[in-house]
Order: sequence, then structure tokens, then C-alpha cells
Amino acid sequence: MKILVTGATGFVGSQLLKELKTKQYDVIGTSRRSVQAESDLVNIGNISEQTDWSTTLVGCDVVVHTAGRAHMMNDQADDKLAEFRRVNRDATLKLARDAHAADVKHFIFISSIGVNGNITKNEAFTEASTPNPTSDYAISKLEAELALCNEFSNTSMAITVIRPALICGENAPGNIRRLLRLVESGIPLPFKGIKNKRGMVSLNNVVSFIIACIENPLSQNELFLLADIDKPTTEGIVRSFAAGMNKPARIVWFPSSILKAGLKIIKKESLYEQLFGSLDIDASKATNLLGWVPPANIFETMKQTSAYYKDAK
Repeated sequence: MKILVTGATGFVGSQLLKELKTKQYDVIGTSRRSVQAESDLVNIGNISEQTDWSTTLVGCDVVVHTAGRAHMMNDQADDKLAEFRRVNRDATLKLARDAHAADVKHFIFISSIGVNGNITKNEAFTEASTPNPTSDYAISKLEAELALCNEFSNTSMAITVIRPALICGENAPGNIRRLLRLVESGIPLPFKGIKNKRGMVSLNNVVSFIIACIENPLSQNELFLLADIDKPTTEGIVRSFAAGMNKPARIVWFPSSILKAGLKIIKKESLYEQLFGSLDIDASKATNLLGWVPPANIFETMKQTSAYYKDAK
């Protein structure tokens, strides 16, 4: 079996490529960065609806599409939604079309839990939940999912969509990196007593589950939410990161209503939801349908991630 991994120098793709090699799969990766001529990576450049994947796809049985445009703190694009759509929707659909033309049998698309929304009230998200994306990034991911399913649902190429929660692991970018910096700084953080649930997933579990989808035909033409069983509170996340750095967690109580009002004034309401609200995810389908057993624990992963972050500085 030959497998193509896009975004193979990224956070998820690089770890997936490494594990597939360990398992002796015939695997090739693509990257938009320059690569060494003797490596098993192909420099595909910035992907778009114009990208020609035909040569790279020759002989491939499975495509795992991890590449995409992610959240950006200082996004300079004039039309941010259009730029997300160009990469995450249009480029994905072009890759899938080229894959189908190359007789690829299975296309695995790494989407985002943001497609479901960024907060839960009374019930956990499941695969049956109505999508409610609130960011340009999540909108583009949902549109990609719909385009893939609409175009290839009755073809010889199976589609699998995976929506992972916030991924934690060594070199984690985005919100994980920002929170690690806060914990390291020693600034008192106002999370004491918060009783929320924040769905997360260990990087090792993401990679393990993708491989389970490659190996188990029951994954084909299915949607999966992916999160670890344990759902830590924001306070629990901070304490785990502090423990990994071998330093005390500086957590204080502060009226959440005042914080919410302040963040609203500076138009950062979404930050309040991420830190104080719940994101509860029922990912039992992944284990029940495929018989997959997650190899990692999110609390241990958080400690290992923060220890790595401290040692790498």
C-alpha cells in the first residue's frame, strides 16, 4: 500500500509520516517548503485549485490530507474567508479530483472540531450534531467536507473525514503554544474554580487513529470526531503544563463576569469562550466502530508537551 501525506513537514503530518515509515508503509510526503533531493518529500509549493498533483499521486492507494491554512494571529489577507476557502476548500477539492483520476481508493481529510462550533452548553458534540462553524477557518473546513462528500459519495474513492479537537503534543502551535508561554511567564491566571470541560486530543492519538482509518475499511465514507476521553478544565490544563515545567501553577480566582465584559469591550468574546466555556466532545464512535484504543493520556501528554517546550528553549 502506497500512502501520500500532504503537509508532511507540519505538526500532524510530520509525526504521521514518521510513524508510517516505522510501520514499513510505502509513503511519500508533500510540503510547500524546499526539501532535499534525496528525501522522500516532494516540494509541492503553496497549494491551490491550480496545483497539479498527478505525478505525485502515481501508484498511491491512500491520501491523507493534513495540509491547509490554519488560524493566524496576525492575518494580513484582505479577504480572510476567501483565502481560507482558496486553500482549505478549493485546493482540497482539486487534490481529491486528481486523486480520483489517479485511482486512489481512500481519501482521508483532516478537518476540525471547529466545524461543530466552539462551545457546548448542555450536550457534547457528536457526529450527529448540526455543524455551527463560527470562524472563517472552520467555515472553509466545513465547505471542504461538503464538497468532498457531494462529489465523491458514489464513486470508487472512499472519503473519511476526521474532526480532531485541539491537538496537544511536542511543538504544538497556536493556542497550546500561547498558553504554554503564559504558564511559563508566571503571570497569575484567573482560572481558579472554573468547572468547564475542554475537549483536547493527544498528537499520538491523532496519528494512531489516522493509521487505524487507513488499515480498517470500516472507516471509509465515515465522519469521526476525535478527542481524548478525559476533558480537563482550563485550571487542570494550566496545572498540567506547570507540572511539566516543574514549577508552581499560579492560578487565582477572579470574577468571570468582569473578565467577560472586559474581553467584550476589546472584541475578544471568542477568547472568553475558549478559556471559560466548555467544549465537550463525545468521540466514542472512533472506538466503538473501529475497535481503536487510544495509546496516550491527555494529562500525561500535556506534561510531556510542557517539559519539551521548557527544554527546547
